[in-house]
Amino acid sequence: MIQMKNLKQYLLLFSYLFVVSACDEIDGPYGGSSGNVIPTDSVVRKVLIEDFTGHTCQACPNAHRKASDLLNTYGERLVVIAVHADFWADPYPPTAPYFTYDFRTPLATQIATDFGVIGQPFPKGMVNRMLNPGTNDPQILDWAAWAPKLSEWYALPADAGLEITPTYDAGSRTITAEVDVKVVDNLVNPAKLAVYFIEDSIIQWQKDGTSNVQNYVHNHVLRGSLNGAYGEDLGTLNAGDEISKTYSNSLVPNDAVPEKIKLVAILSDAVTKEVIQVEEVDLLP
Repeated sequence: MIQMKNLKQYLLLFSYLFVVSACDEIDGPYGGSSGNVIPTDSVVRKVLIEDFTGHTCQACPNAHRKASDLLNTYGERLVVIAVHADFWADPYPPTAPYFTYDFRTPLATQIATDFGVIGQPFPKGMVNRMLNPGTNDPQILDWAAWAPKLSEWYALPADAGLEITPTYDAGSRTITAEVDVKVVDNLVNPAKLAVYFIEDSIIQWQKDGTSNVQNYVHNHVLRGSLNGAYGEDLGTLNAGDEISKTYSNSLVPNDAVPEKIKLVAILSDAVTKEVIQVEEVDLLP
């Protein structure tokens, strides 16, 4: 028989193990400070294409169609942003019969300028803002070169996961995004976190070859940012680090439709500007 003293010890030990096991199961090693959970085994690499475009660019719809095909192939693992910039995006005078809408934003112009796209023949694009090998120069690609670069990135494991929790105040037209970052592998350089907002289904004019299309559907249009072009410096991050950040800004321009807005969070290398991870979510459910 088990003596009473030993029986009490066994019961205490069993109770301790049960409590420890229960706490580990509830809290988990992956819970963010906001309470959101990003399990390591659920983190997959997502890739960003920035499509530099303009409504008077005759060849740009070819890039739009390629982006659509790639989205059909990769689904939620791919995020596309249409960056309307340079003279291709200049609006015609208000008295003109078409191309009077202004897609341009200071953010789009800054990105196109910083990455050396201004003055190049459009359409052009970047995949994860990747650099040319052995240089600090970004790869500015024709649309036909996007797919092979996607394959290169998808072959690599994800270094971090992102989760976005959006809210919207219709009265003030204020967008708020809580972004949870879960680091899976040590990052070599400090990281930055930016949150953009883009809009789908804008019906406006677009040149398509020799045609002027009146009811062209413009998707993924870059409208603005909640925290600047490249966001907040998060410092050096290591595997297991979890960070929660919240950013807010006004929804612009005035004709932007909240139901068509998506938020895009970009975690990038602060030194090279290459994208570490990207995530996209609808502003409204």
